[in-house]
Amino acid sequence: MTNTHWDPDQYGLFGDERRRPAIDLIARLPKPAQGFNPTNIVDLGCGPGTVTSLLVDAFATNGNEPVITGIDHSAEMLEKARAHDDRIIWQQSDIAAWEPEAPIDLLFSNAALQWVPGHANLLPRLCGFVKPGGLIALQVPNNFLAPSHQLISEAGEKWEKEVAAAQDQLKIMRPGDYFDVLTPHCSNVDLWQTQYCHVLRGEDPVFNWVFATALRPVLANLPDDDARAAFCAHYKTRLKHVYPARPDGITLFPFNRLFIVASKR
Repeated sequence: MTNTHWDPDQYGLFGDERRRPAIDLIARLPKPAQGFNPTNIVDLGCGPGTVTSLLVDAFATNGNEPVITGIDHSAEMLEKARAHDDRIIWQQSDIAAWEPEAPIDLLFSNAALQWVPGHANLLPRLCGFVKPGGLIALQVPNNFLAPSHQLISEAGEKWEKEVAAAQDQLKIMRPGDYFDVLTPHCSNVDLWQTQYCHVLRGEDPVFNWVFATALRPVLANLPDDDARAAFCAHYKTRLKHVYPARPDGITLFPFNRLFIVASKR
C-alpha cells in the first residue's frame, strides 16, 4: 500500500499559488482597524501553517493579541507548522470530530473542508462553535469538473471501483446549497467564485499539483506499484495534451475556487 500521509514538501511545491486564495479570503475580512478585534481564531485544516501565520499578521495588530490555533489531522503537516511559527497553538485533530475549548470569533478554513464529508451537517455544527457576531470564512476548491480531475477517472478506468471510491472522498456542495445551509445560522452570507490561472513551471506541473492533493487517495486505493505506475503514466500523458507547456516552458492551469464569509447570528 502506498504511503497515504501528507507530504508537506510536495504540497509546498506551489506555495505561492496555493496561498493566493487564502490571501484573497483574508483580504475580504474586516480588520482590527475596522473594529473587528477577534480574540479567539481557529484555522481548520492549517496544513504546514503558512496561512495561519498570515492570520497572525492580519489580526495581531494595534494592541490586539488573539489566541490563534491551527488544527490539522496530519502529524507531518503539524511538524512543519511548529517549526514554521511558534506564535500559534498547533493541535492535531480530525475536523469531523473536533470541538473547541471556547467559543470562536473567527473560524477560518482554507482548502480543507472538501476532505470532510457531509457539509449539510458539518457547517451548522461549526456555526455552533462561533460567537454571535463572529465570522466564518472558508474556501474550497471547485475544480472537480475540470479536465485535471475528470482525467483521473479516465486514467483509472481499469480500476474503476477503486478510483471511484477514492474520488468520493472529495466533495463539496453547490453554492446555493451552502447559502441554504448557512442562512438559518448566519447573516450576511457572502459567496463568490474565482477562477485563478496559475502560471506553473517545471516538468509535469499539473500532475505534481494534483499529486499532492486529489491523487493521494486514488493512488492509495490502487492495488500495487505496477498499477500506480501505469495510472500515473497514462494520467501524465493526457494532462500534457490538455495542459500543454508553452514554448517558454510555462503551463497555464485554470483553477476554480468557492469562497464564503458569513456572520454568526
